[in-house]
Amino acid sequence: MDKRTALAFGLIVLVIILLPYYYKAVLPPEQKPQLETEQLEQPSSDTLGTPLQSETIEKQVDTLEAETAEVRPESGDFFLEENPEFVTVTTPFYEMVFSTRGGVMVKCRLLEYEGQDDGKVQLIRPESRENLNLTLYRNGHLLDMRNVRFKPDKKQLFIPAEGEGRLVLRAEDPGGGWLQKTLTFRGDEYPFRMRLEAGGIEDLDPFYEVHWGSGLAITEPDTAQDIYYAKAYAYMGGELETFKGKGDKDISGRANGTTEWIALRNKYFEVAILPVTRPGEGVQFGMDAQPMMGKFRPKVFRAALNMSGRLDREIADFTVYCGPLDQKLITRVHPTLESTMNWGWKVIEPFSKLVLWALRSLHSFIPNYGLVLILFSVLVKIVVWPLTYKSTRSMSRMSAVQPKIKELQEKYKGNPEKINKAMMQLYKEEGVNPFSSCWPTLLQMPLLYALFIIFRSTIELRKAPFILWIKDLSMPDVVAHLPFSLPLYGAHIALLPIFMGVTQLLMSKVMITDPKQKATMYMMPIFMVLIFNNFPSGLSLYYALFNLWTYLQQTWLKQKGVIPGAKPSKA
Repeated sequence: MDKRTALAFGLIVLVIILLPYYYKAVLPPEQKPQLETEQLEQPSSDTLGTPLQSETIEKQVDTLEAETAEVRPESGDFFLEENPEFVTVTTPFYEMVFSTRGGVMVKCRLLEYEGQDDGKVQLIRPESRENLNLTLYRNGHLLDMRNVRFKPDKKQLFIPAEGEGRLVLRAEDPGGGWLQKTLTFRGDEYPFRMRLEAGGIEDLDPFYEVHWGSGLAITEPDTAQDIYYAKAYAYMGGELETFKGKGDKDISGRANGTTEWIALRNKYFEVAILPVTRPGEGVQFGMDAQPMMGKFRPKVFRAALNMSGRLDREIADFTVYCGPLDQKLITRVHPTLESTMNWGWKVIEPFSKLVLWALRSLHSFIPNYGLVLILFSVLVKIVVWPLTYKSTRSMSRMSAVQPKIKELQEKYKGNPEKINKAMMQLYKEEGVNPFSSCWPTLLQMPLLYALFIIFRSTIELRKAPFILWIKDLSMPDVVAHLPFSLPLYGAHIALLPIFMGVTQLLMSKVMITDPKQKATMYMMPIFMVLIFNNFPSGLSLYYALFNLWTYLQQTWLKQKGVIPGAKPSKA
């Protein structure tokens, strides 16, 4: 038993790390989202652009005019916008651009977050034209507002840190009917308020829809991870509904029921629309088919809130959040929004939240997240020390009875039933539990998996530097690129996985005592280096340190004579 425990520990950790890839390989391809869906025949022609760079407002407007010049849909009775203008709203947190065509959001740059190519993060895809679009109905006929002229009350709005500002976008028809969007922004927070009201529109039906029409842009250089985390959600009847898809087909779906919010996310950022005046009555989801972008296919989601009420008889307020997927920020908007974060399985979720809380607490007085991870690895080792010590003591006691077990196996050779009975009697007489060395290790598994989840998907480590060449703990610490790609390893060389492999080897040497397991002792570190080469450097740093502390711990226990086969120290 003692000879197998160290190997079991390594294999369990390996299984935890590889489990998401295993599920991806063995589960059948997902063809439908979880909600009721229907397949659409015509693919979308949308393409995915790169994040907006730090260009001037004039360049933004020129680009937007070129992108929207070809749109000419029907107008209802409202005036069409043939030559859209753009209104820029700037706060310390973001820079948003709204089009007078449809009164929709067409740009959202997050000023506190660096994007690709040294620009700021741009959440809106270049061809987006339906974000915060409104669809009305009159006598059952669709009145799509995305091409209607919305006159702004100002051309530009700047809001200081402690200030508040308002942008009014108003659409009118020849008969005197009107629809108005009033957007209220604060300089000290990400969410803003959107108020909808109307008047003078004959035969307006008592239902309408508020849309977010084109997902989120890819914001990270690791395109595969950004696409992997892309999803759309609705919180309905106290439960989270998740909309998924592969992006290779146009898909649409809908569900009815009390809806508190809809949200769309990528790896680190999120957009959410939350009705304030009254909850929504349902949700519409969709996904537009996308062409391959190199080796990957983007996921472009659509979502809309189904609302009841006539806007000419009651005002409707909404909260709109466009910002980082930060637990502290999104729970202020609505407590249930944190359900869109990746916490792992339900049994793991409490451990994940505890890990994130601990990292943030340490970061409150240690500004460098690399130093936070070093201290955190020490604290975790201290916490699990009693479990490790108990496991090691159990291994020692099991080792002491191994000669007697071999005698029993020789005595009752060829009779497994008698061997088992004799071994159980021996365990009873010696006061040994053959499983006592395993359960302390198993108790650590939720924590290890929670660490894996948090280090890979939380925004805290995004762009967080450590030292020298480690500029981003959420990305591999690449020091050289290869002219070819190796299976599992990739096309670059990262140093921290190699350091982790060395510490894994050291740890294996003090934990594995059976000469027959030497091959495993050398193969496991090599395999770990291969798979961690593409993982975030923060994850590699933590596991390397945890291995190092374990090696030092086991060396000390060996000197004290606790580890099987070791002689007590003279001290």
